[in-house]
Amino acid sequence: MGIVTLLAIVGSNLWGKGQVKLYCLLVGIFVGWGVSLGITPFDPGRYRVIGDASLFAFPFTGLSQFRLAFDWSLALPFMVIGMCGSLKSFGNLLAAQKITRPDLEKPDMKPIAGGLLVDGFSTAFAGLIGAVAVDTSSSNVGLAAATRAVSRWIGVCMGVMYILAGCFPVVATAIALVPAPVMGASVIFAICFMILTGVKEMMSEPMDQRKIAVAGMSISFGLSTAFVPELFAQLPPFVQPLFSNPLPATTILGIVLY
Repeated sequence: MGIVTLLAIVGSNLWGKGQVKLYCLLVGIFVGWGVSLGITPFDPGRYRVIGDASLFAFPFTGLSQFRLAFDWSLALPFMVIGMCGSLKSFGNLLAAQKITRPDLEKPDMKPIAGGLLVDGFSTAFAGLIGAVAVDTSSSNVGLAAATRAVSRWIGVCMGVMYILAGCFPVVATAIALVPAPVMGASVIFAICFMILTGVKEMMSEPMDQRKIAVAGMSISFGLSTAFVPELFAQLPPFVQPLFSNPLPATTILGIVLY
């Protein structure tokens, strides 16, 4: 199922024309979902939840969700993860600028600074209203590189659609029913462009032995937190969140070594 989805996405992107190329990801998702319905037994109970979901509802449960609290034990992990998120957003914004303005010899820091400011403000605002943190999406940057759809109005329209989807639980429920192999293939396709964009940017600067060592050890150490998490299970509880994910682990070691 995942292979069929990936082949449909890649084929639509490489050989499709016009709207087919632009919506290659949606084409692959629908093809993969169709294959899923054809090769797996139909489970009415799985899709009954769509009918059970509310058609319209405000995404607020009451004033209780605005209750403020502070836990000192989370201060250090929050600072580190916040720094990692900022660096991740910086990388995403830099990659997006490279995709939309490939003629630039040096990064234009003014729009990147504005993007970081908005990212920080939206994350702080989300915390104040009791919502989950928001962040820039690496996979969407990769998707923009693949489809060459880089108009800012796409982002504006998607923002409006997300706001509306938050008021229609039935939409979110339907999206959640997309089979995991189909979503996995979609993420692989989008991420590959983001990874190679980052590698291209990293290799645009001369790489001496020190930079190679810093990058190699940081990436290897960060990946170890995902492949062998038991190595970090004995760490003190207040630092375990820093090594529970490759992103903060890689960032911390990269900063320390550099």
